Amino acid sequence: MRILIVGAGIAGLTLAALLQRQGESPTVIDRRNEDAHLGYGLALWPHGSRVFHALGVHDAFAERSEPMSRYVARDGAGTELTSSSMPESIAEYGHLGIIDRGDLLGILRGAADELDLRDGVSIERLTPRGDQVETELSDGTEASFDLVVGADGIHSRVRELMLGRRIPDHDTGWGCYVWWADADLAAPGETTERWGAGSFLGTYPSRDRLCVIAGAPLETLRGDAADGVGRADGAGRAARLASLLRPYGVPVDRYLADLPADDEPLFLWRMADVRSPLWTDGRIALVGDAAAAFLPTAGIGASMALESAAALADELSRTDETYVAKALELYERRRRRRVEGAQTQSRRLATLMFVRSPVAAWARDQALRHATMEQVVGPLIKDLRRPI
Repeated sequence: MRILIVGAGIAGLTLAALLQRQGESPTVIDRRNEDAHLGYGLALWPHGSRVFHALGVHDAFAERSEPMSRYVARDGAGTELTSSSMPESIAEYGHLGIIDRGDLLGILRGAADELDLRDGVSIERLTPRGDQVETELSDGTEASFDLVVGADGIHSRVRELMLGRRIPDHDTGWGCYVWWADADLAAPGETTERWGAGSFLGTYPSRDRLCVIAGAPLETLRGDAADGVGRADGAGRAARLASLLRPYGVPVDRYLADLPADDEPLFLWRMADVRSPLWTDGRIALVGDAAAAFLPTAGIGASMALESAAALADELSRTDETYVAKALELYERRRRRRVEGAQTQSRRLATLMFVRSPVAAWARDQALRHATMEQVVGPLIKDLRRPI
């Protein structure tokens, strides 16, 4: 089959590598260059990490990731609310670890042998015509494909072209700045989240360094004034982050030691997701964030993207170009409920984490004091027991 995959992120590269192992030779394009900003640490649950066995890269992932062995939650003053080892039942299904997104993409690129990958190229036009999809790319290339897969993220151009409109985001109004800090600031394998009223601080040990995520309402993070001053650059950003971190009782100077200067780029992750009303249409399919993007609150989005890529590759392994549309229908039927259920769980956690009211924060903290880790991650463990 002639297959075009739009997007060289986690879902797109995984799908391409799996299809290669089925004898296909997909073309992959990505609007960003390979050395574009890679961002942050990612938690991968066994839902996703077990897919790496099929690619022969599970050992590489385990070597480059930090096992997540313990979870600690603290309140807005830094007082411990709950602390627990991760349930042993998770390890029965595979490896749970945190990895630098750049390292993960490098592993996935290495899993694809001589892949036709074109960086800095985007999709401009999709025209279904009979048993083909005609395409026009930003480099002027025009070609027809038996299948086009949109793996191009939350702002998917393929989704927009497929549906004929833009789907509005589900926006929390919050954002998170993400940066790297010294690994010595956290115990190995210990994820800690500090939940305040109007702010959030999470630390996630990756291999050799610590991913720090500081969240607040967007206007707080950006320093927006009534006249909009503060939107265009990072002026005063370090001072604003210091004021967010200080109440938690952490060593602020050490946390911010490697923070880029105010006049340098810093990844601002807007806390929004999206849910596409359709995942497939004829010979066009969506996978990963293009189908259902996740808030990072449950840390399950990347794992769902890996599962979906594996399920799509599996359905395509039992068809040819004649029956592609039916295979895509089966893929959507197989994955949609599971993925949207996990997405809903992430949204529910966001309503607990992203609160501005001290009263709401106090009520949340009381509930957390009595919650077990099995209860917190119960829906994710339940999904592990179900086939994909």
